[in-house]
Amino acid sequence: MKINTIKLNKDKNGKIPYLTTILKEIPTDTVLCKTLTGLGATYGEIKAKRHSIIIEPNVSTIQCKCDDPKHVHDNLIGIIEKVGVDDIKEYIIASEGKFYKFLVTPESFSKVKAAFKELDMYMYSECFILIDESHKLVKDADYRESIDLPLDDFFQFKGKALVSATPVELSDPRFKDFQMLVIEPQFDYHVDIHIQYTNNTLERFKRTIHEFDSGCVCIFFNSTDAIHALMNKTGILEESTIFCAPKSVRKLKYSLNFKNAHSKFDPKLMKKFNFFTSRFNAGMDIELDYKPDLIMMSDMYLVEHTVLDPYSDMIQIIGRFRNGLNRITHITNSFNDYTYRSKEDVLREVNTYEVCYKFTRRELNNATDNGAQYAFRKLLETSPFNKFLDANKRKSYCKVDNYVNDVMVRNIYLNEDTLFAVYTDEALMRYFFAFRGSYLYKAGNAEWLQLRNANKSIISKRKVIVDILEKVLPYETESDYEFRNGIYEADPLIVEAVDTLGIAEVRKLRYITNNLKLAIYKAKCKSPQVTELMHDHFKVGGRYLLTSVKATIKRIYEECGIEPPKRVTAQTLNDYFNCTRTTINGKEGLKIISELY
Repeated sequence: MKINTIKLNKDKNGKIPYLTTILKEIPTDTVLCKTLTGLGATYGEIKAKRHSIIIEPNVSTIQCKCDDPKHVHDNLIGIIEKVGVDDIKEYIIASEGKFYKFLVTPESFSKVKAAFKELDMYMYSECFILIDESHKLVKDADYRESIDLPLDDFFQFKGKALVSATPVELSDPRFKDFQMLVIEPQFDYHVDIHIQYTNNTLERFKRTIHEFDSGCVCIFFNSTDAIHALMNKTGILEESTIFCAPKSVRKLKYSLNFKNAHSKFDPKLMKKFNFFTSRFNAGMDIELDYKPDLIMMSDMYLVEHTVLDPYSDMIQIIGRFRNGLNRITHITNSFNDYTYRSKEDVLREVNTYEVCYKFTRRELNNATDNGAQYAFRKLLETSPFNKFLDANKRKSYCKVDNYVNDVMVRNIYLNEDTLFAVYTDEALMRYFFAFRGSYLYKAGNAEWLQLRNANKSIISKRKVIVDILEKVLPYETESDYEFRNGIYEADPLIVEAVDTLGIAEVRKLRYITNNLKLAIYKAKCKSPQVTELMHDHFKVGGRYLLTSVKATIKRIYEECGIEPPKRVTAQTLNDYFNCTRTTINGKEGLKIISELY
């Protein structure tokens, strides 16, 4: 692919101009690398004097552009779920004398295609097709089966282009005659970013939001379950809102009873803490009249797909905020069971899968008996190369590129050193000036994962808990106590046993419930607090009615939080004193002879 460049300068007022000032129309057979977000490439295509089909990655992006006052007279139609083929046909017929401006997701592109076919119009020469945020073709290929559906049609268009501020390398040979047109800003555009490496993302998040004073924090974290847990554990549920996919909105509202969840962004819905999932990472404008703080979160222990690519995801997220940001922070940990792999190694792996797949398919075609045919079909069904095939069982270059890109991003998060080293890359230094910090705690995400993955038996889980608490003890910081309290919620008895008896004694008791309860009871009964209260209420030489003794002991136990495994009686006093029987006004009682301890 040939690379050409266009220089971009600020205008006389020191502002960054729209792309249309240096590029009137995007030329065909072009991958346009904008370098900067917000240059108005989509705006330029909407305003271009030609029929346009603009493929956007998400419905939310389409909704934002259709609602933008800048485009009220631009004859836009957003092809979202409720818009059918008949609606599109009516739009085309009603647009006589105007330019068609379709905004459509990859999944809905077939409706546009069907409408043109039913009207006996040749879409491929009528319209210019632009794939906006083209890095998503690769980035989303592993979980959006139809993200690359329009590609075969794309290459049939007379006028066609892709655009992204962060394009990902495309291996599809059909792009070999395209040009890469790179916009080169002639000014400094880097932002300061604080990279926080930690083994406890929850604790870092809590401390970071307490340091912010902007009154508005935007958090990008690609897991609604993890977001809800984060809000719950930090006590910010009532001050938060979540912007996510419609399916996740329904789950949050009806399963988790969290009402401040929305699938469409609107500044009026924002609160102090505003969470966004990855569907809002690209293509959407967040225009505010103030500068919020931004936190990007990656937690490979909790949810692997929260990993963020500094070369694309992070640049795109920061670019959503058209009027700038206050402080920018990335809180992250690293993989603990992953080793470095080169790009060449990954490509050899994929090529080997492909060779084996083609060989098996060829042998299936040549097989003449049922047994061989059955065996080769089974081999094809279990081939690792299946994940690189499209719906028509053809090689999907986007899926291959996704796999390679995923490994390259994983290489960044091998450990603290590899993470920090990437920000010394000249390409990233144009975007970021990174302040780096390492925040390590006695326990964190790895320990929670260890607990979550423990064998389901109570004994096995308790063994894991005790091993973890051994790392944390002695409790010294607020973080230590919060970690202890978090485990207490999962199993109060084992935490109480460790606190009361100590690690060694709990292991001797083999984590068995009855053993632990009895040992805790005995230890608490002999605690200084209890013995002191007993000596306060009962004196050597004193005589006490049995009913009074029983009531007093029960009250002391309740006050000290002791739950006896057996019924408390007046005779329990014999555990603390040497006593003899006596009578008081004809009623049974006990006389205290001496203290036992």
